[in-house]
Amino acid sequence: MATWVFALSACSMDDSAAGGYEDGGGVFGSGGGESESAQSGGSPPPASGSGSGGAGGVVNEDLNIPAAPEAQDPYTRFAYLCGDGCTPGGEPTECSSDGGAGTGTGLPAAQTLHCQLVLDDGDAIPSCQPAGRFEAGGPCHSGADCAAGLGCVAADGEGGVCRQYCCGHVESCAAGTYCDERPMAQSVVEASAPVPIPVCVPAMNCELLNDSVCPTGLTCTIVREDGTTSCVVPGEGRADERCPCAPGFVCSMLTNQCKQLCRIDSRAPECGAGAKCQGGSAIYPAGFGVCVSTS
Repeated sequence: MATWVFALSACSMDDSAAGGYEDGGGVFGSGGGESESAQSGGSPPPASGSGSGGAGGVVNEDLNIPAAPEAQDPYTRFAYLCGDGCTPGGEPTECSSDGGAGTGTGLPAAQTLHCQLVLDDGDAIPSCQPAGRFEAGGPCHSGADCAAGLGCVAADGEGGVCRQYCCGHVESCAAGTYCDERPMAQSVVEASAPVPIPVCVPAMNCELLNDSVCPTGLTCTIVREDGTTSCVVPGEGRADERCPCAPGFVCSMLTNQCKQLCRIDSRAPECGAGAKCQGGSAIYPAGFGVCVSTS
C-alpha cells in the first residue's frame, strides 16, 4: 500500500503496508497491514457462529486487497475498502430504526444498531448490526463484539482487537493513532485470504532516520499531518520515484512521489551536493525536513 506525506510518506507495520504523504507542508504516512497486538488485558469473548475454534493466527501472508482506484483523494484513500451502503464509523442515524439502512434486519426497534463491516464470501460488506460491548482496545472475534464505530482486526496470536473505523477522512482518528489497513480478525480464521479494513491503530512515536527503534523489517515515517510518527512496512520508491517509499523517504501527497528525509543540520550528509535540508512545517518533527535542490 502507499505511504503518504501531507507533504511526504513511507509505509506501515506487520499488518500494515507502506504509506505517507505531503501537501506542500505536511507529511503523512500510512501503511497497510501489520497485525495488532491486543492490549486489552483480557481474553477474547467466545467465538460465535461457525465453531471454527476462534483461533486468530499470526498474520504473515499477503492480504486480499481490492484494487484501489487510480485517482483517489489521499484523505479518503481507504474508502474503497468499506464497500457501498452505510459508512462504518459514520453517522449513527444511518442505521436508525425509523427507516433507511437500518430497517429489514428483524431486530427489535429499541436495539442499538451501527454500521459495521461484516465478512461475506471473502469480502468486507457494510451492514447495520447490533453494537457489541467492547470498546477500542478490547478483545473480539468479530465486529459483533465491538461497540459502535469499531471493527475487529486480527491481533498477534489468537482472536482480535477492537479498533475505530476510518472509512472516511484519515485524519478522523484520535490523537496518538493513525489510519491504516489491518486484516479482519474473522477473515484470518474463515477466509481463504485476510481481508483488509481501515482502522485507527496506535502510533509508535519513533525517531525518523533511526530504524533501529523499529521492529525488524519496518521503517519510521510520518503518519499524521500533525507530525506523528510510527514504524511501518517500507516500499521501494526513492527520490522522485512513485510511492510507496523506501526507508529514509516520504511520499508527497501532491505528486505521489517520494522525497528524501533529512536532518536540519549543516553536518547532516543526507542531501549531498547541490541540495539542502528544508523544514519549517509543523508536519515535520523538530529538526527534520526534506531535501530540496539549491540549483
